[in-house]
Amino acid sequence: MIKARKALKSFSPYVAGRPVSEIRRLYKLSKVVKLASNENPYDPPVKVVKAVTGGAREVNRYPDSNAYELKKKLALKMGVKAENIVVGNGADEIIELLGKAFLETSDRIVVSRHAFIRYRMTADLMNAATKTVNMKNYTHDLAKMANAAGAKDKFIFIANPSNPTGTYNSKKEIEEMFAVLKKRKTQAIPVFDEAYVDFTDAPDYVSAIDYFRRGKKLIILRTFSKTYGMAGLRLGFAVAPAEICAILERIRPPFNTTSLSQEAAIAALDETSYVKTITKKILNEKKRMEKTLSAMGLKYVPSQANFLLINVGYGNKIFTELLKMGVIVRGMAEYELPAYIRVTIGKPAENDFFIKCLKKIKGK
Repeated sequence: MIKARKALKSFSPYVAGRPVSEIRRLYKLSKVVKLASNENPYDPPVKVVKAVTGGAREVNRYPDSNAYELKKKLALKMGVKAENIVVGNGADEIIELLGKAFLETSDRIVVSRHAFIRYRMTADLMNAATKTVNMKNYTHDLAKMANAAGAKDKFIFIANPSNPTGTYNSKKEIEEMFAVLKKRKTQAIPVFDEAYVDFTDAPDYVSAIDYFRRGKKLIILRTFSKTYGMAGLRLGFAVAPAEICAILERIRPPFNTTSLSQEAAIAALDETSYVKTITKKILNEKKRMEKTLSAMGLKYVPSQANFLLINVGYGNKIFTELLKMGVIVRGMAEYELPAYIRVTIGKPAENDFFIKCLKKIKGK
């Protein structure tokens, strides 16, 4: 039998959130709620649905491989040029493309402990190294990450807000990081993953796009999977220097995004009122969840995203017990947070069901 690459011997696949249908079938349940994958629990915008149903008539044709119209609209929204945009099958694909395009076996990336696992996975895939820097109060320690970057480091991955902790880095912290990087003269490029940017309400939060427009060399990742309610269509994009985008375009698969996802994204970009309404609903529900958890005596990490990282004592045990009762959350053992579960903020009734089940398990 043909042998796989040596790097794959110790490579573990990403474990996605389990689907409702599987849990319903496995435990013979009539009611199951999914609060595991940080999805938008509400219906997508009407214009997005119309774009998908209307575009279905032309799925016999290949999509525009270069996503010309979508890139043009994204560039206008982000205040950059179309040559600074790369579109992918979710932001996950772009993370992997960065590894395939730039990481040699002698290279390294810098990440935080407890950071989104896909960053380390892209280095593992290319048999490159990963430098892990401890977090500070469950938050990226940007100054330490910058100081850790050396000659062989290619990327510094920063999720802002962070997944799975929900914490964020302020404008002051970001500027301190840039100051350290300048002194060290490292070639490492910061990659800001801003999947949860629309949920932030901290007064000192700033998107990295502001620095990109001012000429800083960095990469920004965004997705349509969260606030726009398009997780099932798998579409993300990167804003990056033109020379980096050109390389990524050379190696990405042809037709990596579908005609339906492109049309849906074009329609979604006009839905600013939808985004405001949905984020307000989710943030209000998050505040209600926080009060309830505090009343139960449970600690959680303050979050700037659409989820909460909750200390339940033994995460995987609670995760399994919740599954049996019809609530899908995420255990955090793979993130070196064994006491925690991560819970997406759902609709009010879904959140109430989760709390009801958690109270029953905890005996409260």
